[in-house]
Amino acid sequence: MDNWQKVQDDIGEFTDKTFGHSTVESKMTHLREELDEVIADPQDELEWADCMILLLDAARRQGFSMDDLQQAINKKMTINRARKWGNADENGVVKHIA
Repeated sequence: MDNWQKVQDDIGEFTDKTFGHSTVESKMTHLREELDEVIADPQDELEWADCMILLLDAARRQGFSMDDLQQAINKKMTINRARKWGNADENGVVKHIA
């Protein structure tokens, strides 16, 4: 088992025991709040960690292992590399155009 899988499993063990009633939806709602905290202070690595914890645990609750996520990331990056990208908008966001 790789290190990332151990991290996801450890998070899951803790959250199942501590927040057994939580759902994917509740974790995503909490993630939105934590993202605002990262935006407010992008230098705070603990806020980044909160986001990762919530995201990895929500994915686990949805049934995705780290191997599943790695495969999906690789597939999505292949798609992204083949896309054409537009210009940044007023917020610096760049979206694909094809």
